[in-house]
Amino acid sequence: MGGYIFTPEDLLRYGTVTREQLEILKRALLERKDILIAGTSRAGKTKFVEALIHLVPADRKIAVVTAYNEFKQFRENTVVINTEFGQDSLKNRTERVMEKIRRLNPDYVVIDTIHTVHVPTILSRLLDDYTFIVTSLAMSKDIIDEVRHWLRADDDVIAKFDVVVELKRDFRTNTRRVNRIYAVKAEDGKIKLEDIA
Repeated sequence: MGGYIFTPEDLLRYGTVTREQLEILKRALLERKDILIAGTSRAGKTKFVEALIHLVPADRKIAVVTAYNEFKQFRENTVVINTEFGQDSLKNRTERVMEKIRRLNPDYVVIDTIHTVHVPTILSRLLDDYTFIVTSLAMSKDIIDEVRHWLRADDDVIAKFDVVVELKRDFRTNTRRVNRIYAVKAEDGKIKLEDIA
């Protein structure tokens, strides 16, 4: 990740988000709703998360789970939990990360598409206790199926998210934008996305 940290103003400046979309996301963060950000590779998921973190009030604590020091601490209220592959098992690394999260007792937990810990375990055990902002790859238009695949999350976990942000990258112009913001609904045992912006 480069040295420049994206802000909400940058998202507006570059047309990544509209004012209405930004207000919806700000309100969701303040109301401690769980947010899932899905997009293709290079769609700007990490930069988008950086900008969202600026919207979290300074008196609320954020834990960011990252790999190989990819995410840098840029606010006083943010604690970075770094993970790396090593001698320890995936299970043990995941347990240590969950223990660190519990000790920190943050208001928000950010997970930015990492494979050095078992994300499904973290989500299934901690999603009820903390507000999560999670990114996922989404290589097709079926966001729910992509989240199932890339995060290995089941429908019970996905149903606990409140908001899904779909990011799109235009490969011709290299621009990135929020394509849609959805509310997550569970109907008749199926997960559905309801377009809200």
